Amino acid sequence: MLLKARKKPVEMEVLESLEGRVRLAPDLERQLSFMRTGFGGEVGLDVELAGLDDCVVRIGDFVLAGNQVCQIDTVLVSAGGIYLLDVKNWSGRHTVGAGGFEGLVNDPLDQLKRAGRLFGRMLERERISLPVETRLVFVNPGMTLYGVQAEMPIVLPQQIPEYLAGVRRAAGVLTEWEERAAQRIVACHSDENPYRLKVAYTWDEVGKGMLCAGCRRVMVEKSHKYVVCGKCGMVEAKGDALKRTKRELDILFPGCVPEVDRLYRFCGGMVSKRGIFKALRN
Repeated sequence: MLLKARKKPVEMEVLESLEGRVRLAPDLERQLSFMRTGFGGEVGLDVELAGLDDCVVRIGDFVLAGNQVCQIDTVLVSAGGIYLLDVKNWSGRHTVGAGGFEGLVNDPLDQLKRAGRLFGRMLERERISLPVETRLVFVNPGMTLYGVQAEMPIVLPQQIPEYLAGVRRAAGVLTEWEERAAQRIVACHSDENPYRLKVAYTWDEVGKGMLCAGCRRVMVEKSHKYVVCGKCGMVEAKGDALKRTKRELDILFPGCVPEVDRLYRFCGGMVSKRGIFKALRN
């Protein structure tokens, strides 16, 4: 069963909402590209993991905060044990040896061990006695990894079906005890991550208008009910574009009441104040 669904990282939503509205620095553009790649890999594996929902409890994006912080892409809770999966959507060629991954300052194997230790301590505090297994799961079939040894906690793309079959065999029958244990684990999740990427911007710096969902260019009016992108030609109902734009306003400036005048200005005057008022009432 799915207990905690995966959501886009907050910083990814912020950068996507800023895209086209401000000139992102090259490092932020790279960060956004990495986030999209990583999130895409996690969502892709979620589709395969859904086939285990009858025998495991799935928890997406678990963050354990405190004196030390760790983030785990996926937690699976079953009668046979708990699985901590760190998903990697890497491409290209990489090499791993006894000392870890070559050329990487933050070795994912070290991070996985650390996450396993912190998670294990949390289980002790919660008095949940289930064995814990940690794995790096590589999901991109275009990635080549040299030097992998059988004892390494690594699952390659072609090994995923076999690995999930093994999880199913070991899982046993899912009972209320495992469900309650998973709920206690989720209760330890923290939405606050002090290492989360911070992006500075102001109302005046952020460009206004209803932007195309595809190429992030300002859309123009096509008719009373529709807007169109001048670059890619995508046509969208004004009401749908308004909903997207309001969502971006909420992401970029949370906690602010989306008053009619504020949303009118953020939309660049593309929708009348009367139309916005009616949309906010629905």
